Amino acid sequence: MRLSPAVIAQRVHKEIDARALQGYVTNGLMARWEAAQGIESALLALHDELKRLPVRDGWSYYEPSDLDGIRSLRPASAALPDLYLAEEEIRNKIHGAWLGRVAGCILGKPLEMHFTADEVQAYLEGANAYPLRDFVPSQSHDPRRLRRDCVPSMRDYVQYAQEDDDLNYMCLAVKLLEQHGPDFTTLDVGMNWLNSIPFLWTWGPEHVVYLNLAVAVADHQPEHVDLEAIAGYLNPGVEWIGAQIRADVYGYVCSGLPERAAEFAWRDAYLTHRMNGIYGAMWVAAMNAAAFTLLDAEAIIHAGLAQIPAKSRFAEAILRTLDWCSQDKDWRVTARRIHEQYQQYTMGGAISNACCVVVALMEGLAGAALPDGGAFERTITTAVQCGYDTDCNAATAGSIAGLMLGAGLLPDKWVAPLHDTLRTCVAEFGQVSIRDMARRTYELGRVVRYAKGNA
Repeated sequence: MRLSPAVIAQRVHKEIDARALQGYVTNGLMARWEAAQGIESALLALHDELKRLPVRDGWSYYEPSDLDGIRSLRPASAALPDLYLAEEEIRNKIHGAWLGRVAGCILGKPLEMHFTADEVQAYLEGANAYPLRDFVPSQSHDPRRLRRDCVPSMRDYVQYAQEDDDLNYMCLAVKLLEQHGPDFTTLDVGMNWLNSIPFLWTWGPEHVVYLNLAVAVADHQPEHVDLEAIAGYLNPGVEWIGAQIRADVYGYVCSGLPERAAEFAWRDAYLTHRMNGIYGAMWVAAMNAAAFTLLDAEAIIHAGLAQIPAKSRFAEAILRTLDWCSQDKDWRVTARRIHEQYQQYTMGGAISNACCVVVALMEGLAGAALPDGGAFERTITTAVQCGYDTDCNAATAGSIAGLMLGAGLLPDKWVAPLHDTLRTCVAEFGQVSIRDMARRTYELGRVVRYAKGNA
């Protein structure tokens, strides 16, 4: 069996759009795409040509995908404070990060509907629930309808953490590290997927690469697989959000070690993503690692930026969003700016969604000498109300807020309804205790921290 010509055509079309955003010369390619409709060989030839396009004159960004290239273009960064936390404090922070990420994901899951901030507001106003201060109501006078498969994540129905790809990837990272340790490879990441999650429970680049890898492994020994070919075959979403939502656990196990966390995230992200899709993962992992030692959102954001190229579209967008937050003094105004400036990256773009995470962190945690439960609520509800990929962004922001606070300071309002229960589709996991997943992550972190060179 082969991909249908319709699927091939759709992916080539998306990749032409993506290449234009990445600074390549795409003049005339859409006309050629139109002419190639229904001709598989012509579509695939055009797809191959996309890999050899020249960069536009005047393109000012430098966006490598290899780790050495990325590190060579990082900005100068100030050293973090030394990590002076008792083991029990680290354990509590990791538990808080798990709870914060899970609660944020469940809060945002029903509104993962390609809504803008204004559309989210309209739905919530129709339910007398704006501004958002609780789980999302299942009914509204607004004509928009939410996903019916997300009822277990709606107000009055939350009894556990519903299965979600964001949360599955947390469990996959734990499984990967338990099986392979800190020296895991990018291929290990892919084989872990094939062994652990169903194909139809993946989306975007993860869906594409899962199939490409499965086909390759069927004909070769895994160690002979060409990962470049697998990631590059009909995979237009290399700058989408997928790798960005897979990275948090790498920050948890690298407490106070953002460079190491970013390296782990790079190894994972490289399976499916390139350029800014990788930078989003490295940024998230590094922020989580830095949040063990920092108590200010802006400092944490900059600690994440210290691990990615300074002259990238991702870094530029994050810095621009920080400026907007400072100027606007109102997250709603900044959210609208993000939608206006970065709508070309669509609902699933790493860049557009990372900007929403910045807004949420700045609204909830900026300048907080000691964050409290109200800060956690402001963080996750702001992330959701910014729109775009609501569950992903609230999970990422909730992860950092929960880590800063620790499990003991998270409001019962947000964590008690979960009943310490997470449902997953991950083989050998199924339904798990959130507390136990945090414990396992803490034990993995001890291995990383006391490995040679990190003691």
